[in-house]
Amino acid sequence: MRNLRSIFPFLLLMTSSCLGDFNRGEAYFNHQQYQKAIREFNMLLFLNMADIKALHLRARSFEELEEYHEAINDYQKIIHLDPKNAMAYAGMGKVYWGKKDYLKAERYLLRAAAYDSENYDILLLLGRAMIKNKNYESADEFLLLARNIKPKEASVYFYRGIAQANLGDPMGTAAQFNMYLKYEPDNLSAHYNRGFAYLRMGIMEWALEDFEKVLKAEPDHYEALARRGVCLLKTNPTKACQDIRKAAQNGSKYAQKYRDQCKS
Repeated sequence: MRNLRSIFPFLLLMTSSCLGDFNRGEAYFNHQQYQKAIREFNMLLFLNMADIKALHLRARSFEELEEYHEAINDYQKIIHLDPKNAMAYAGMGKVYWGKKDYLKAERYLLRAAAYDSENYDILLLLGRAMIKNKNYESADEFLLLARNIKPKEASVYFYRGIAQANLGDPMGTAAQFNMYLKYEPDNLSAHYNRGFAYLRMGIMEWALEDFEKVLKAEPDHYEALARRGVCLLKTNPTKACQDIRKAAQNGSKYAQKYRDQCKS
């Protein structure tokens, strides 16, 4: 009897160490130790396959390791247990985004947004997926919802600018990139896109400032060079044609459209 009493605490300790611990698994996940997190959640889920929190963090761990098939399996298990679980649908959307399957990403992110319409991250990624799928009007609508939730987040203005540029709204495009550059003043892509919007609006002086900023940092940005040339056609045709010829020689189709104005 005494021997059994001495063995029992050891067995209890050994058994508890094999059960898995959510907090330990979460700590592994937060420290980017994803394999250890998966092992911990495997033990936990062995005894309780319906633990949604453990399934979610195991799916996230698989996702971080780009083991997408396993991540999808876990998200599908969550959806089976909780058909209105927005984060599981969002997780599926993120996985398909990682796999560059933007149509499926959009489909799952739409479901996620239906169940959690106040989640900025879901709305932002949904807008981006819609841009990839050329659903620009819908993208702008969802990005506007995201902006209303976090009006000081820079990214939403960038993607709204992209959507409005593709909708043929140069004034709206410039306005969105103005807001983006308020928070991220050194982003060259935003300067380039705003410059192109100003160019389409005929505001050459402001467009020129943006293209000059891009070219100062990236002298071989031939699309910016081509557009700077077009901005200068009336005020400095010699410099304009130098830019246009160089950009055209380096593959800019935009510059090639203007070469005829530089024949003389």
